[in-house]
Amino acid sequence: MKQRLLLAFFALSLFITSCGSDNGLDGNWKKSSEYSGSGRGGAVSFTIGDEVYVGLGYSDGDYFSSFYKYSTETGTWGKITEQEKDEDDNNVEIGIFPGTQRREAVAFSVNGKGYIGCGVDEDNNRLSDFWEFDPNKPAEQRWTEVSNSFPGGARQGAVAFAFDTNGDGTNDVAYVGTGYGFLDGEDRSNLKDFYKFQNGTWSESLGYGGSKTTDATTFIIGTKAYLVSGTNNLDNVWEFESTTETWTQKKDIDKDNSAEEVQRTSAISFVIDGKGYITTGISSNAREVWEYDPAKDDWVERTSLENEVPSRISAIGFSIDNRGFMVSGLNGQNGLSDMWEFQPKVGEDDDDND
Repeated sequence: MKQRLLLAFFALSLFITSCGSDNGLDGNWKKSSEYSGSGRGGAVSFTIGDEVYVGLGYSDGDYFSSFYKYSTETGTWGKITEQEKDEDDNNVEIGIFPGTQRREAVAFSVNGKGYIGCGVDEDNNRLSDFWEFDPNKPAEQRWTEVSNSFPGGARQGAVAFAFDTNGDGTNDVAYVGTGYGFLDGEDRSNLKDFYKFQNGTWSESLGYGGSKTTDATTFIIGTKAYLVSGTNNLDNVWEFESTTETWTQKKDIDKDNSAEEVQRTSAISFVIDGKGYITTGISSNAREVWEYDPAKDDWVERTSLENEVPSRISAIGFSIDNRGFMVSGLNGQNGLSDMWEFQPKVGEDDDDND
C-alpha cells in the first residue's frame, strides 16, 4: 500500500510541476556516465576511497541483487563481480550480493568497508539484517553478514551517515535511524530512534527531538550531519554534531515563507563546497534545487532540473571529490539509469546534456 501511494503521489507531482528550468538561477546539470546496471529506484550507495558503489533496488516489480561501482579516476561504471567457470564450463558470476533483494535499505562505509541493511523485500517484509562488503577480499568472500544484530529492528526508508573521528580520512563510526517499521513490536510506525555502529558493534544513540519520520534525506558537512524534511517532519532541519553526539533544531524550512518549496520526501542530497543541496522526491516542487548554507542556516534556490533530466523519486545522491551527483531513481514505476552532475557555479548549458 505504501508503495502504491508513493507512486500515485509522484504521478500527481509530475502533473503539477513545471518541466523546465529556465528560471535565471545559478547552476547547471551536466550528463555523466550511464549506470551500468538496470535502471532502478530505492537503491543504496556507499563510498570507499575514490569509488562509489550503487546497488539493490527495484523497477516495475523486479528486484535486484546487483551492485556496480563508479570510479572518479576513470569516470566510468564497472562490475564488482567476477566470472568463473562451473563444472559444466558455464560462466558464473561470483560476488553477487547474497542477501535478500530489497528496496529502501540504508548503507554507509566505515574502515574501508561498505555496509547495507534493513529495507523491505518484494513481499513487503521489512528487514533488519546488515551485510558487510570488503573490496579487498576475493570475490566469493567479499559479502558477509554482520553477526551483531541491528538493535533497531526491521524498517525501511531509514537514514544513515558516517564520520571520520580519527582524522585519518576514513570513516570509523556510523549512525542509522528513523524509518518506517517495527519497534517494540509495533508495526507500520514511523520512527525517530538512532543507533551507532563502531568497531563492529551496535549501541543505542540519542534520538533527535523532532517528529517520527521516514524517507528523509541527510547530508554531512564537516563534523555535522543534517536531517532534512521527510514524512511528518516536512518543515524541520536537524543538525547532529558528531563530536558531542547531540542534536540541535535549525530554523524551520518555511520560516517567513521563504523556502517552503524545500519540503519533500524521498529526495536526494549531496554536498559541494561546504553547502548541502536537495532535489527530486515527492513534492509539487520536486524539480527545484535548493542550497543550504549551514553558516547562515538558510536556503537559496538554484537552477531546477533541466528539461532533459527526467523527474524521479527514490534516486541516489552522492558527493565525491567535492562534486555532487544524482543517479537512478523511479519515473513512475520505471527505473532510471542516467547520472547527472550538478555544477552550482556554472551557468545552465544545454550542450552538455547529451
